[in-house]
Amino acid sequence: MAAIRDGQCRLIRRLNSRPAWRQVITRPVACRGFSSTAPSHSTVGGVRVSKLFTALLALGIGTTGLGLYEFYTSFTLWPEQVRGDLRAGIKARNQGDLSLSERYITRAFQTALSLPYKTFAPYPYLKLSGIASLLSEVASDRHSREALQIAWELGAGPSEQHSPLPDAEKTPSAVVERAPGWSCYTLCKEERLRRVALAYKLSQMASERDLDEEEKWLIWAVEEVLRLSGLGMTNANSDANIKEQENTGSSALEDLELPSWMSKTDLGAPLEALGALYAKKGRIEYAMPLYLQAISLLLPPKENNVSVEDRCRAAQLMNNLSELIMRRPPTPEVRAQAEAWARQALGIIERAQAQPKSSQWFGWGQSADDAREVCEQALGVVLFNLGSLREMSSDLDGAKKLFEKSAEQCRKMGIREGVVEAQEALRRVEKMKKVS
Repeated sequence: MAAIRDGQCRLIRRLNSRPAWRQVITRPVACRGFSSTAPSHSTVGGVRVSKLFTALLALGIGTTGLGLYEFYTSFTLWPEQVRGDLRAGIKARNQGDLSLSERYITRAFQTALSLPYKTFAPYPYLKLSGIASLLSEVASDRHSREALQIAWELGAGPSEQHSPLPDAEKTPSAVVERAPGWSCYTLCKEERLRRVALAYKLSQMASERDLDEEEKWLIWAVEEVLRLSGLGMTNANSDANIKEQENTGSSALEDLELPSWMSKTDLGAPLEALGALYAKKGRIEYAMPLYLQAISLLLPPKENNVSVEDRCRAAQLMNNLSELIMRRPPTPEVRAQAEAWARQALGIIERAQAQPKSSQWFGWGQSADDAREVCEQALGVVLFNLGSLREMSSDLDGAKKLFEKSAEQCRKMGIREGVVEAQEALRRVEKMKKVS
């Protein structure tokens, strides 16, 4: 039994090394154009190819001109005091010179902190935190953390109730205290959501250093994003709520209509990350309701028009939930509940794989193959978990088939650890069959 659970845990950790949710902090970007060259004269369908490519050349020049115009105008949104350093920093980053880029963007950030917040209106916090996030891409870990934390602290305003910062750092830093006017500025909802993204990023940076600090950042991010969505966390983790959600698969988020400025990723990323952290700490009673909330957000029971990507993400989380349930004493009821979630995950993956791929023109939209990658990654682990559950129920023939499929899928996706675990499970099942 212990060997089966160890194998499940290792595969779940391998799967979770590729997060289901991606949350990014927007930052200044430049558009790129394209150009064409005219070939030698020939004709196709009565149209002279030279004229066709001349037209394409003109289109390419026009597009390049538009790209340069947008590149220029994107910087005119920023105050003159920081515009030059930002432009130089982004150019150096794009050329691969991160050290030079860090110097320019650090200077832009320091200048921004010395200016009154009204200089960046409208949405001053979005702009200042954008500079901090850009700096975090090119700076060292320590410098990145400092920049993001300063930006997060600046958003506290006059009404901050509590802080996830360590006790020693809860008093505002000297940099924040010197920033003119920010202590009186109240963030709009979009800016508060940006602050959630900063906290989420800071939690990721703390994950390898201090799990308690990571937990504090994630708790704040989850509570704030639920406040923004109009939903609180009252009694979210009570035993009665957990039991009801496990049995019905429902949660408070399934009927929630998100504001137009908030996406599923904004709400789901902190939920899933905090659930994964509690799972890592062995605090199953806290992890399970968070996974259930994230699943119901991705796959609302009353909604049919759900993207392939969201279905695959939900299947991955269902599989994680199945593994969490199996950490309890393995009674027949627990095994049945864990298998029900795993089979539901398998059914979603199979339906997503059977769904016809949508066409994609010139790279616009998300690739169907990219959207299905989460499903392909999760499939091998789901099959392994189902095999383990069949093995626990003494269905050795069923377990063998599932382990074989798991090994094949993991081999296909290059998950070496999955292949090793499945082969070890197959040897164990064969040995048990001989004994019986």
